[in-house]
Amino acid sequence: MKADYDAVIVGAGPGGSSAAFSLASRGFRVLLLDKEVFPREKACGDGIAPRAVHSLRVLGVEEELAGRFRRTAGMRFYATRGGVTEVRYPMGSRFPHHGYVVPRRELDSILLRRAREAGAEVWEGCRVADLMPWKDGNVQGVVAEREGERREVSASYIVGADGASSLVGRKLGLLRHDPRYVGVSVRCYMQGVREVSDFLEIYPEDAISPACGWIFPLDRETANVGVGFMLHAREKRRMNLNRVLEDFCTRTRYAAEKLGGARPLAKPRSALLRVGMGGAVPRLANVVLVGDAASMVNPMSGEGITYALESGRWAAEALASALRRGDPEELALYPLTLKRYYGRYFRLGTMAIRYGNNPWFINPLLLATSRMPPLGDKMGRFLMNCRRGAFPL
Repeated sequence: MKADYDAVIVGAGPGGSSAAFSLASRGFRVLLLDKEVFPREKACGDGIAPRAVHSLRVLGVEEELAGRFRRTAGMRFYATRGGVTEVRYPMGSRFPHHGYVVPRRELDSILLRRAREAGAEVWEGCRVADLMPWKDGNVQGVVAEREGERREVSASYIVGADGASSLVGRKLGLLRHDPRYVGVSVRCYMQGVREVSDFLEIYPEDAISPACGWIFPLDRETANVGVGFMLHAREKRRMNLNRVLEDFCTRTRYAAEKLGGARPLAKPRSALLRVGMGGAVPRLANVVLVGDAASMVNPMSGEGITYALESGRWAAEALASALRRGDPEELALYPLTLKRYYGRYFRLGTMAIRYGNNPWFINPLLLATSRMPPLGDKMGRFLMNCRRGAFPL
């Protein structure tokens, strides 16, 4: 029997919407499912780096961001005994000269609408409860619950874009629980922040080490404020996420000055992060994982929007080839693409965050980069994965 859809995509974040747009715009029958009704809140730093701006241009949505959301000019790094390093985009790379800060509540709604405009069918408020049984070496589809009704939806291919705790990945045994590749973060929107700049401000300060904090601007006095760290650090030092956020706001040298008079606009929201490609297997049979589900978060910056957008697009290209040729083995191209573009970079990043994320390394490094701007630019390009030899894809 013919499947209901060419592809069912579980999760309508940046990775899922990117994949849905790319497939639907090629004329394939696509169903995009999400358990939430949009707009919805999402725990995230909300920072959109230059590499992500390029992907948003590919999707045709950057014009909607320009003038509506805060545009950023670069990054600032604050080290307790290492001074301040300022890095301006594009740092000598070929990527766009700016970034944005866009609340995920807004960004994800824009991307979902774009996928729908391209022809993808969207079911909001639809929970995927299970996967359908295997048949002839493939998963037949998903079991979805919508408006109190439970039904099976068959598909030739399945995309798991359902986050770090992916049900699709979990059901197929594709998620790994290695603390080297799993992190946690918490963020809170705060008003009354002093001296809000046009920069993404990053704080690897001694008081919260080995965690790292951030202040990302939303408007002149409102910012996305948060902290994050890897699970292997928590296991060694018994770190508490909410306590680290409190220390960031009150005990740090630089951040506490800006946050002392600020008030939270809502309760902090936390998130699990899968980083560096090591927390998941991206493909099994006719199923692929993208974005956070595929462990596509940058291990150094904690930034995942770039890699969700790119992995969603690359997964869609592999799926389109498989659908045109009628050969699921075409999906083997997808993990090879991830390895080609991210493999070495993510390995280096994982090593850097594991062995170099401590005051005795961070303070001298940022002291040097604060005095030598070209070295700061090089550090910024590496952190944002916008190296000189890299071309926008």
